[in-house]
Amino acid sequence: MIDHRSRRSLRLLATTIALGVAPLLAACGDDDTPDPGADVPGVPTTTTVQPGQSDGDDGQDAGAGYFADDKHVGRQVTVTAPVKQDLTDESVVLDASDQGDDTLLVLFKGEQADFGEGTTVTVTGTVQRFAYDKYSGEYGLAEAALFETYADEEFLLADTITRPGAATPTS
Repeated sequence: MIDHRSRRSLRLLATTIALGVAPLLAACGDDDTPDPGADVPGVPTTTTVQPGQSDGDDGQDAGAGYFADDKHVGRQVTVTAPVKQDLTDESVVLDASDQGDDTLLVLFKGEQADFGEGTTVTVTGTVQRFAYDKYSGEYGLAEAALFETYADEEFLLADTITRPGAATPTS
């Protein structure tokens, strides 16, 4: 039979163990995992901004300069502009002067109907810096001379392309 003294000893032992183990358990947490909302170095932030909408950094219209500088590289944007030139099966040039570039190169995947000059399209994609060697094989960019103008310029790597009145995106 357990007497009063034995119970007291057991409680004291249990309390001592609990107090001794608690700090060890707290140290087992994974402190190296970033917060889900935190920026991770080397991983671009994706933000969709459209003309007339502030990008939040300086209160300025984000669409006024998607392609005027490096500020939007790595960001997802939506551009609506007329086709200036249909270059290849997977590339077109848009007149996106209201977004900072009157000769905006757009690369896309998949079969597309020919884009007639002047046809207005809406493109959602990621702003990147163009390097012919990096994209030529994957996007079927034929002659390097066609793309010299765009070397080291911002361009749009399209996720979707839609035309006014089209029921679904064409990519």
